Amino acid sequence: MECSHKSFSNKKATKEIFDLKFETKTSVCNDCGAYLRDDEYEKKYLSWLEQVYKDRRDKFQTQCHFSKKLIKCAENYLEDYPGISSTVFMRALVTIYLNIIDMDEVKSEQLESLLDAEIYESFQNDKDRKKINIQFKPNMMIDLIAVSEVIDMRPAALVEEIVLKLMTVITSQDQKLRSFWESEIKSYLDMFLKAA
Repeated sequence: MECSHKSFSNKKATKEIFDLKFETKTSVCNDCGAYLRDDEYEKKYLSWLEQVYKDRRDKFQTQCHFSKKLIKCAENYLEDYPGISSTVFMRALVTIYLNIIDMDEVKSEQLESLLDAEIYESFQNDKDRKKINIQFKPNMMIDLIAVSEVIDMRPAALVEEIVLKLMTVITSQDQKLRSFWESEIKSYLDMFLKAA
């Protein structure tokens, strides 16, 4: 049975994220118990998140492990972008993947079908690894957590997977993959890195 949400009460709502609790009053449907998150609720929530970000940046980081080969390839790519760190570069890759590729089923399937398995596996199976913390802004971290929950994968593992895929695209010499890179990703990455 669908509820029409006609009868409301103002009650305290609690939302847990990053092992922290956000609490505020909001409208709750008396019939089904659904919390109705209006614009006021969202403003308070985003304001709270921004404060958490200022006070506890560690909550907005993923601790990833990448092969030193992959990190070296990232640093080589960044030679044209002096002053940009490899962590900013990796954050850009994750942002582009989640907002451009993953949102478009055709692009996502095309990337999967073209991926160079040999390069991907060389990055993935290399045991010479380094730990890297990648910092995300609150909204991006929430998106990352949401996607992670849907596909049942830790956020750090999802970030590692995305970076592996896009670094495979960047380093491959396969003509179809290069063409995909040039037409679908490179301009977004250039824009992001120039802005950074």
